[in-house]
Amino acid sequence: MLRLIIADAELQLIPEKMWGDHAIKNIAEKNHKKPGEMLLDSNYMHTSIEKYYPGESNRRGRPDIVYLFLEMATESILNKRGGLDIFIHTRDNFIMHINGNTNLPRSYNRFEGLIEDLFRKKSIEYNGTELLSLREEKLIPFLKGLDGKTIALSPDGKESKLSDIIIDENLNVVIGGFSQGDYISDVYSHFKAYRIFDEELTIWSVGMEVISQYERFTSMVG
Repeated sequence: MLRLIIADAELQLIPEKMWGDHAIKNIAEKNHKKPGEMLLDSNYMHTSIEKYYPGESNRRGRPDIVYLFLEMATESILNKRGGLDIFIHTRDNFIMHINGNTNLPRSYNRFEGLIEDLFRKKSIEYNGTELLSLREEKLIPFLKGLDGKTIALSPDGKESKLSDIIIDENLNVVIGGFSQGDYISDVYSHFKAYRIFDEELTIWSVGMEVISQYERFTSMVG
């Protein structure tokens, strides 16, 4: 089993300190929601984010990153064959699990609505099957509770080839869920970190490379 863990993802509901912001209240009214029920999204809240979190507006509020990653990963052959498990860890220390059989919305707006529902309900079920779940838990204890070997990928890690890294069938791979900066969680103190390319890559391209190499490795050992 390959487990992909997106760590410190910039996926959060609008923080309480922003609820009274005039622009945020206008957006909430247009969507017929309360500010605290909506995802923080820098695509149309960039100015407000910069106002309350100076210097962080290019990192905070990026549900689109998780959306693009999940669209890629859930459509992979590995996932369709039951060989992939996906977890999203957020900056606020929530752990989201995505059932491999989940058909995620193709529309980004519908995806945002689904995740907002998940933050409210903590579980999304269909016909008795839990498709998505959410619980509060810090990243490092969560990772240490997983079976198998755990590694992290980072532009600051040891330069390596994926074929030299993915050598275990039971493997947990941590990928940063942010567009700028570094892990907030203390990943480097607990797990080995590797760099797979000499330029920064998007998390969905990193995930695609990992999935493809894992498929190649397991076909060789199988």
